[in-house]
Amino acid sequence: MVERGRLTRWVDGFLDRHGEARWGHDGHTVVITCADGALARLDALDPAGAGQVSSRRTLVGWPSAAPRLALVLVRRGRYALGLAEGDDLVAHTAGSRYVQSRTAAGGWSQQRYQRRRGNQADALVRHVADELVRLSEPLGRGWVEAVVLGGDRALAEQVLADPRLAAWRGLARREAFGIPDPTHAILRAELRRARGVCITVTEPSGTAPAGGGMVEGMTGETMSDARELIPAAAAAVTDLVERIPADAWDRQSPCEDWTVRDVLNHLTGEHLWAPRLLGGETVEQVGDAFDGDVLGDDPVAAWRSAQTSSVLAFGAVTDDDQQVSVSSGSIPVREYASQMLVDLTVHAWDLARGAGVPVSLVPEAVDECLGYANRTTSGGGVEGIFGAPVSTDSRDRTDQLVALLGRDPAWRG
Repeated sequence: MVERGRLTRWVDGFLDRHGEARWGHDGHTVVITCADGALARLDALDPAGAGQVSSRRTLVGWPSAAPRLALVLVRRGRYALGLAEGDDLVAHTAGSRYVQSRTAAGGWSQQRYQRRRGNQADALVRHVADELVRLSEPLGRGWVEAVVLGGDRALAEQVLADPRLAAWRGLARREAFGIPDPTHAILRAELRRARGVCITVTEPSGTAPAGGGMVEGMTGETMSDARELIPAAAAAVTDLVERIPADAWDRQSPCEDWTVRDVLNHLTGEHLWAPRLLGGETVEQVGDAFDGDVLGDDPVAAWRSAQTSSVLAFGAVTDDDQQVSVSSGSIPVREYASQMLVDLTVHAWDLARGAGVPVSLVPEAVDECLGYANRTTSGGGVEGIFGAPVSTDSRDRTDQLVALLGRDPAWRG
């Protein structure tokens, strides 16, 4: 995502790397195709005027419009809503509504539980729709021109299905389903992203990603691929832990000597450390603040709180070369982000296999972690971190990743 004010600069860099370009369109998407085969697709939330963009010169001033937005971010138990004009939220609110976690109970108890949980989710959807109507009514019918929908896809779509919001369903939309728990801070971050131009780059076959594997961050700074992927990877873990049955926490995980709860405790501790280290503290200064059990009586709530603070801390970094104190010394943020992305992705697999529940890993995160693990392990384990690789003939990228990091892809609890 690139801010509108920095779009021409980004395109200049792209053309410098790839040479002469042909400009075209795919619907409202601006398509830049370079002679070496590199391709960039530029998408704006309000595409008005895209058809007039046919060169670097005509790109100046596009997109010119900033549609009035409704931001609807909702996950199980939390929501953040806003109405925005320009870069400002003219009305907003955030809050929580309790929705029970899943349970391992069976029979009639399970059926009663499912009805109760369904009723709680329905109540959350109704409450969020009520809040949106309350915020938007004073601004008048037709004020909202585009929608940002994020969080839990099913819940957000149910909110938009409310008859009172029917006029919003045909509007231009940007989706943000990889976000952590919605808060006011996440709401403002998604507003910044919505105002940017979404760029998808396809590199010439056989070449490394443009810019040495870097993508543009939502605030315009260069952001490592790993750091860009952390919010979606953390959201995948959140979705997973919300579905872990009550009787699964003490089951063995693929990590030797660790139960499912132990894996989540480790992962939660890592993300409690992140804001402190990214804020400039050293390992010695943090000390034993997060030793022992950090999950307490509600593992899901502990994880959600830790990952939200961690995701925001990673997003606030302005320089991937910033040094971070870790147990082995000092490393750049980009390296720290890669390590954290590997932990998120592989431990999500550990949690899912141990608990016996399915997980949807982020494909881009799997690919990024596989590249990092190949570079880091160099065909062998890393003592104290990764076990020796396990042989696998699988062509599945997730299987290849976990095998490279010492796990049997066929492992079942």
